[in-house]
Amino acid sequence: MDLGLIDVVEWQTTVDLRTGRAVEAEHPLLDLGRRLAREYPYPGDLAGGGDRWVTDVAIAVDRAYRPGLMCLDYAGLYFPPMFGRRGLDEQEASVGATFREIDRLVAETGFQPVIVGLGELTPCCGQIDTSQLDGMPVAGGMSVRYCGLNRPSARDLSWLAAQPGVERILPIGEVRRELGGCGAFYDAAPEYIVAAREGWIFRGVNTGTRKIHALPAHDATIPVHGLQRPVGSLTEIAAGVLEMAQERRVALILVEAVGCATFPLHFEPVDNTRGWYHYAVGDAQYLAISTGRHFVEFPYPPGYRYELYDDEVKPYPFSGVFRELPEDAIGRRYQGRTAAVGARAVMTHGAFAADITMECFVRALYNHGVMAAIHVPEA
Repeated sequence: MDLGLIDVVEWQTTVDLRTGRAVEAEHPLLDLGRRLAREYPYPGDLAGGGDRWVTDVAIAVDRAYRPGLMCLDYAGLYFPPMFGRRGLDEQEASVGATFREIDRLVAETGFQPVIVGLGELTPCCGQIDTSQLDGMPVAGGMSVRYCGLNRPSARDLSWLAAQPGVERILPIGEVRRELGGCGAFYDAAPEYIVAAREGWIFRGVNTGTRKIHALPAHDATIPVHGLQRPVGSLTEIAAGVLEMAQERRVALILVEAVGCATFPLHFEPVDNTRGWYHYAVGDAQYLAISTGRHFVEFPYPPGYRYELYDDEVKPYPFSGVFRELPEDAIGRRYQGRTAAVGARAVMTHGAFAADITMECFVRALYNHGVMAAIHVPEA
């Protein structure tokens, strides 16, 4: 059973994460989550201090639980440039501040760190307006690089092909032939996936509306620091971490908005692609790193058909797009105690699936508080 403890500063409630319904439950890790959620309110994605919050909470979790494996995500470098609160030319000083927080974590806990930069940001140079299409475009999230398209007209396909920001238009059958994957991926997939060129986003019906100033670049490789042996792909990182964790306590640390050009430590570049698909911050990249499986092995394709699955009986209603917590996540495969802390909301518990997860309870920049996710295997 997976429990969620939601703290909105003035009150707390406990839910069954699978059903979303309030439950009465007691567990030592739930007590720890209650205490830490009260003691460490999240400052917000744009308020500053998010990376310091991650380190503070991680140190507190370590002192109370002493996990052998801890997974962390630092997102403080991602949101301010994206929404125009900080220019990309100001990132260098901010990168230094984030890595000082990582240094503080390592010094306080003694974890052996494996640090992964999830890729650079690039200026937003254009928008592809989907509002005049005859078919139904679907492009969720804040920075939309891939768009699903259902029931397009011939005019739609011709118009999209002529747009300077469109890189490719892929019928879903072509995606299946090239990339393979599981049936659930294609059950939830649109008829077409449309990919934008680097620096372009989709805007219109069924897309985000906030003005975007920067977005993830199309990084073919991302930096990895601290693994004992080199790996070729982001899907091999977890296996390397688990090997190390047999002999010492290890922290897997993901840092958003840092790529090979800005990573401040020695690193090895690893492949960040699957065919034509470039991973970027989001559920696909987090899951690929944690589970070792590529995005086509999960039922969350670009252009995910929310209208088919996002209803009042959707499982894990507090977990975003996730319909389950993966049993092959790194937090479930490790044989000892695991913990996760992060400022990436649902992706922290949804991708790592640790014994205890402390994460910000934020949706679309709206700061609701803190959530603890507790795995109780015997329940």
